[in-house]
Amino acid sequence: MENTDLEPPPYHISNCPGRGRGVYSNIAYRANEFVMEFTGDVTPIWEINDFTHYLQIAPDLFLGPSGGADDYVNHSCDPNCALYFENDTLVLRTIRKIKAGQELSFDYGTIQFSEPTTFKCECGSRRCRGMVGSFYLLSPDLREYYLAKNMIPLLTRYALEELETARSIHPVS
Repeated sequence: MENTDLEPPPYHISNCPGRGRGVYSNIAYRANEFVMEFTGDVTPIWEINDFTHYLQIAPDLFLGPSGGADDYVNHSCDPNCALYFENDTLVLRTIRKIKAGQELSFDYGTIQFSEPTTFKCECGSRRCRGMVGSFYLLSPDLREYYLAKNMIPLLTRYALEELETARSIHPVS
């Protein structure tokens, strides 16, 4: 017997022309709504060779791929979501209204401090910076904006100096 009381999932994974796959909303979201939890194995920086699918969660720890939808949330230079720590969990929340059918995104520069990965940005927004990289590659104005909006999760737990120290102790090439 089929259960007809099940709610449809709030998002789905779909192809993004020219950018692989992405996560799209199935529902409308208001600002500051929970979207999803990011999961995966916690990995020390010195065990990672390719940082492409890792998110920094501590000065020398990263959250690896989970195999779930969280692996497909793309970067945007004009994001509609942001990452936050809620207790010890990394979660994605909306930062503005999102219509059903819109792609969910966050700025990768808000979660990376110690990793060396940079790549050409394909977000297509009017605010596109052309390159995706760490927090240190964000303009001073954008850093200040994100800090004022509490959108840099590591800086809610660690001082910038702690993150810079970890970067110098465990340099990545």
